[in-house]
Amino acid sequence: MVHESQVPRSCDRCHSLKERCRRTSKAPRCDRCTRTGRVCETQRPTRRPGRPPARLKTRTERKSHSSDTTISTTSECSVTLAGCTLPWETLSSSFGNITQQEMALLDKQVLHDDSIQLFVVGPSFCESHRERLVFHLLSSRHPVLDGCLALALCTGDKLQIHDSYKHAASALFTLRSLSVVDEGDSASCLTLGWLVLQFALRVGGEEVFDICNQTLGLIKPYFDYERAFNSACSGFLTSLVLSEMAESLFKARVPTMRLDHPKAFTHVDSYVGLSTSLLPHLYDLAMINAAMHSNRFSTEHKDEDSEETARQQEYLAMSLNVLECEVRSWKPNVPTDICDKYTAAEVAHMICQAQVMQTAILLIIHRLKYPFGTEDSVARTLASNIINYATLARQITGKLPVCIDLPLNVAILELGDDSEPAAVLSRIALEDFHLGEFYKRFRIMIALVWRSRLLHHNVYWYNIGDIILSAS
Repeated sequence: MVHESQVPRSCDRCHSLKERCRRTSKAPRCDRCTRTGRVCETQRPTRRPGRPPARLKTRTERKSHSSDTTISTTSECSVTLAGCTLPWETLSSSFGNITQQEMALLDKQVLHDDSIQLFVVGPSFCESHRERLVFHLLSSRHPVLDGCLALALCTGDKLQIHDSYKHAASALFTLRSLSVVDEGDSASCLTLGWLVLQFALRVGGEEVFDICNQTLGLIKPYFDYERAFNSACSGFLTSLVLSEMAESLFKARVPTMRLDHPKAFTHVDSYVGLSTSLLPHLYDLAMINAAMHSNRFSTEHKDEDSEETARQQEYLAMSLNVLECEVRSWKPNVPTDICDKYTAAEVAHMICQAQVMQTAILLIIHRLKYPFGTEDSVARTLASNIINYATLARQITGKLPVCIDLPLNVAILELGDDSEPAAVLSRIALEDFHLGEFYKRFRIMIALVWRSRLLHHNVYWYNIGDIILSAS
């Protein structure tokens, strides 16, 4: 009888994903690796024929029960971290060209909670974030490694920043040439897209919309929302969706994905906390904003007859009123055991996120109805509330919550960057977000809008995209 170690084996990637490894006769690569452009190799050790010795089996079982940390994955594949350290020997053998310096940076990026907490709501979410990164590092190999190294190197010295662009270019090339045909590919694509997005945010944010649009467009046909909201992948998804919609609102673009799955209304996310159920409203707002911009453009260039334009304007006004009522009546779904599962600081941050996001949506709706410079008392009250919520959260917890850059920029755009509250918050945000270049870009955009407000009348929110485009 032929033992399993003597028959052709699946490649390491198909084995880690628990997928059938198909290949034509004498083909050097399997169908999956050929399709995704990855290296097809089998480096894992073969199992010895025969039954394992009873003593060895008992020792292995005992060791598996006493492991400090076990990483569970969506494909039921687990990677054990003995003593809470990543098996760098495994990575080093898989990626022979990693330097010791890059290994140290990767260690800091993936294993240290201080680095992970720059992205998640708080320490309670660090482990699930780490598990997802480690799994895709070991299963997706070079593409995710390039993304991790680009993100780790971009905050270093000039030489490291130069190297980070090389890794980012490689990761971006992989993302743009990626072929997603199933759920396993979509999870890897989502992780890679999130890493490239975080790199882009830290070096200026010029490619943010394109990165989010590319990633979400690839995964949309194959993404399993039910499983996503039950795994660490949900944070990568909400982060990409929120970033794309923020760019869409400022540029009058159409976003890719509406997260209206029932799970979104009860999900506590590692990035946006209790605000996941607000994302569908944010999507609707971005769609109305893009439609108003298109309608105004058609009116100015007389592409449509006046009756059709009037009907469209009436429909958009009604849609905006309905959305405003929905957002005003929205309340976060707070779990009864939230104080048992999460720290007091995490709860404060999640409540702040929900408050500022809801208020920011109402402020944008207000500026879609009324041009800047009119109905200012309501707008300034909403903007001041956003700043007050954020500064209060910082006073209580010592730092600003993550994923509130959109509300902060909306508030500062209304108040003006020279106002005292906005200036203070700008300085705080630069310290807390570690997104200096990205925040500078938004300050330039805010200055452009304020200059346009002084030169022109009737500047609505949907005009912001044209103002930014004309200056680029």
